[in-house]
Amino acid sequence: MPNANDGSNGHGGPNAGGHRNDRYPINDNADAGSNAMRSKCGGFTLVELMAASVITAFIAMVAVGGLISVTSARSSLDEVTEVMDELRYTADLLRQDLANVHRDRQEMLFEGLIEDSAEMVLPRLRFRAIGTSKARPAQPESDVYEIEYLFIPGQDGKNRLCRRVCPIVGVEEERDQTAGGVLTKLSEHISYFGVRYFDGAEWTSVWPVEQQLLPTLIEVSMASRVVEKSGKEKIYAKQVILTFPRLGDQTALEEEDEAVLDEIEFTDPEAGLE
Repeated sequence: MPNANDGSNGHGGPNAGGHRNDRYPINDNADAGSNAMRSKCGGFTLVELMAASVITAFIAMVAVGGLISVTSARSSLDEVTEVMDELRYTADLLRQDLANVHRDRQEMLFEGLIEDSAEMVLPRLRFRAIGTSKARPAQPESDVYEIEYLFIPGQDGKNRLCRRVCPIVGVEEERDQTAGGVLTKLSEHISYFGVRYFDGAEWTSVWPVEQQLLPTLIEVSMASRVVEKSGKEKIYAKQVILTFPRLGDQTALEEEDEAVLDEIEFTDPEAGLE
């Protein structure tokens, strides 16, 4: 009868109950080496941490520097775009007003003055024009307006180019509220605004209203100055040139020429030739 402690039985031998199997031995030395290696590679040394910190800080500095450069360039571009938009809008509006100037022989209003300032010469241009849009919505107005371009100082002491529009008819009912018309700020970046008038013989910077005439040619130059972050200064300019044909003394001269032509008798070109 077999012995209960005999290892020949696969159930009651020394391997039963979780004992070692001599046929498949376990390498205890390998487990110990693996545990030692795992414990050795479980963290970073101080040198590795310092190197990682330096690399991270360098990458962060490069990223912040690039972000600052992009933001600065975007800010400069936005400022230039704003300046150019103001110049373009002012030039287009002025050209439209001058093209629609009211041509009245009995009471011509067209005046160009100059006011001296500590910073710059401040021209003022005042005339009457046919308006395409109302200065005061939902209020009775005619299509004739008195328009003026002038500089008005702000609270910070800087001069701002403004446009004043005053309806000729319709201000009598609310004179206290509409005296002087409606004032609109056009630009606070325009640092130069020059106006010249050509009377057919020479250029002048002043056009008195007593002349009761329109100039033959008007030239308006405006410029804005932008200072970049580097301190470099850039000038952006716009110019408006407009003629007033068949007006003023030109019309009078043309009428005189027509009268002279009416008095001339035209004969045969070959008359008097032998």
